[in-house]
Amino acid sequence: MDTYRKRRDRRSGAWTFLAILGVFAFTVCLFVGLFYFYGRDTSTVSLQKEYYFLVRDCEDTTASAVAGQVYLAGGAGYLLEEAGSSAVVLSCYFRETDAERVQNMMAEKGVETRLVALKTEDFSLGKEAAKFRERIKGNAETVETCAKILYETANDLERAAMTQNEARAAVRGVVTSLKGLRQGNSDEVFALWNARLKEGERRGTEIAEGIIYCKDLRYLEVELLLAILKSDRCFA
Repeated sequence: MDTYRKRRDRRSGAWTFLAILGVFAFTVCLFVGLFYFYGRDTSTVSLQKEYYFLVRDCEDTTASAVAGQVYLAGGAGYLLEEAGSSAVVLSCYFRETDAERVQNMMAEKGVETRLVALKTEDFSLGKEAAKFRERIKGNAETVETCAKILYETANDLERAAMTQNEARAAVRGVVTSLKGLRQGNSDEVFALWNARLKEGERRGTEIAEGIIYCKDLRYLEVELLLAILKSDRCFA
């Protein structure tokens, strides 16, 4: 009798173990299926952009004063806060060699600067936003082109190779491009990005209404490039 009871208990224990194992396997399959279902339409955006900022380091207490000095000297005067430190941007470049060349020129004049290279981070779009992947990349490319126009305009204006009217036309062209992008981005996924575009429009419009200064063009260039660098915060 005891032997029969022990065999029955062993069989019962075995069935219990198999039942638990079956429930566990079903749960794993369920989660894998749900993950696949909800994640199958996600998409990764890789902009692969890198820009080079020529900056002057400063303390929080002196940031405003340094920014003012840089701006009066013809630099962007943009306060950049990265990795817990503050710095004021003089200018921004698309090639490291250009940035290093200007940095050396500044050093010869006794101005101490630092080069900060910043690059975009890859980010994932959710199921609903995944279909906008190519439009997002196209937006970034257009904004970069606008920044390059401002960069070239500032350099030409500084060398007296461009008139005020030509510079004004260039800025207005940038404003038109930013506005066109924003108006084409009617979907909710672009809400935060459109806010950055609108700010660029506003500043560009203000610049075009008065005398065009190189420092203002550089400031707007920095704003646009930082928008690209921080695009993951708008869409991710």
